[in-house]
Amino acid sequence: MTTGAEAMPTYRLRVAWRERNGIVRSPVSDEGIDAPSLREAIAVALTRSQQILAADTNLAWIVDPDGHVAWTLRMDEGSAVAV
Repeated sequence: MTTGAEAMPTYRLRVAWRERNGIVRSPVSDEGIDAPSLREAIAVALTRSQQILAADTNLAWIVDPDGHVAWTLRMDEGSAVAV
């Protein structure tokens, strides 16, 4: 029996330091975002600038409900690149 209301998927927002050689350290933050779509999860993530721009981090990414990396934001000295 269903209630008609589907559970909203949970995406994971992770934030860490990425070395110049590409090695990513363990996340300093790993938070759930309940959102109906990846687009909405990204919008929520971008409102969390304090978390994303935390000291000693330069990489943020979202993992979809299936465990796949779905979006990344890499911060360099003068810019941020979203993929």
